[in-house]
Amino acid sequence: MPSPPSPVLATARQVADPHHVRAALRVTTTDATVAAALRCGAAVGLTLAASAAAGRTDLAGFAALGALASLYGRYDPYRRRAAVLAGAGGLLVVAFVLTAALTAAGAPLAVALGAVALLSGTATVLCVLVRTGPPGATIVVFAAAGGIAGPVGWHDVLERGLAGAAGAAIAWSVCMSGYLVRPSAPARLAVRRAADALRRADDVRAASDGDPAAADAVEAAYRAVAHARTVLADDLSHRRTRDTALVLTAELAVVAGPADALPARRNLRDTARATWPSAGWRLTGVRVVLAGLASGAVALVAGFGHPAWAQMGSTATLQGTTTHHAVVRALQRGAGTALGALVAWPLLSAHLSFAATAVVVVGLQVVTEVVVGRHYGLAMLTITPMALLMTSLGGAGDPSGMALSRALDTVLGAALGVLAVVVVHPRRAGRAAG
Repeated sequence: MPSPPSPVLATARQVADPHHVRAALRVTTTDATVAAALRCGAAVGLTLAASAAAGRTDLAGFAALGALASLYGRYDPYRRRAAVLAGAGGLLVVAFVLTAALTAAGAPLAVALGAVALLSGTATVLCVLVRTGPPGATIVVFAAAGGIAGPVGWHDVLERGLAGAAGAAIAWSVCMSGYLVRPSAPARLAVRRAADALRRADDVRAASDGDPAAADAVEAAYRAVAHARTVLADDLSHRRTRDTALVLTAELAVVAGPADALPARRNLRDTARATWPSAGWRLTGVRVVLAGLASGAVALVAGFGHPAWAQMGSTATLQGTTTHHAVVRALQRGAGTALGALVAWPLLSAHLSFAATAVVVVGLQVVTEVVVGRHYGLAMLTITPMALLMTSLGGAGDPSGMALSRALDTVLGAALGVLAVVVVHPRRAGRAAG
């Protein structure tokens, strides 16, 4: 009896499947993105405005970096969102301060890149354990990369770190402001999405019985209902939202059918404890660290301008939960960034004023959040110029060369992220295959 193929060969065959290219071109549907996009745009815009009002436009890019905490917890119930935003903001600031401190201390760039790789793995594990969802650890690596760019003194570490913390605080305030007027809005959205998902599953199942699309639709409906039940459990445990949660629970039971009692509310620590026994986060963390070390080393040896951006590319690729997801993300991020660099090039070469740059950054941020759930590659057309303009606000590097460097580093990182999926497997799987 022939022995089964090794995990490396089996995964390599999966990576080479041409279906990934078709999947990378597919646009999905999503809803309720405008409010989240406006919150993110408002957080970044207010941060840039505050920097200008304080007369410290040189710190605006670092403050806006902290404001990217607004990307997390978009649809979480407010008490969980408060904890996720605080944790994400703190992690962004810590990542920046750590690499900036290494730079200020005169550490070799290779040492700083090693720290970025470890940060990327740690942030990935934390995001998986507490189930933050997108964007995962990618933004943390962006923050860490900010600490490496340009000459940094100890005074800069303090000022820029405080600016990042102020930006994170503004993001927290903006994203939590809805609690004052509509505290049950996340639960209403979750129940509506569950009802819509169930309706789509019924339609697909009736139209194509036995088709794989029907199974996918049923699985999506199951996840939507489970998420709604989790959100309702959170709201039921709080006095201000309890009455509305009871009504919404009854509405969910009508469309989803009777079910057992709602699960107990879990805070972030409870979620991490529940996720801990699963082995997936360990493998993902190892892959992210190894890919980060490899991409940073190759970019450094090749003389690329921003090796940490290659690490960001590999980290973003490995936020995918499956081989298929990772390959699709790599294709979308690599191609999208290359095209996005062409968009960024004239914007960087125009040397826009601070006010004009701020307006463009906020506009790109809003468009990104509307598009990213529909197609990650299309979103890179706005993410790339937005990130480069934010970097230019910090005065780091030559704007005329940043676009090309961003494209090259990202493609390298995405490729090495896929390579990590191919070569890094659980030891038990390898032994079983042998």
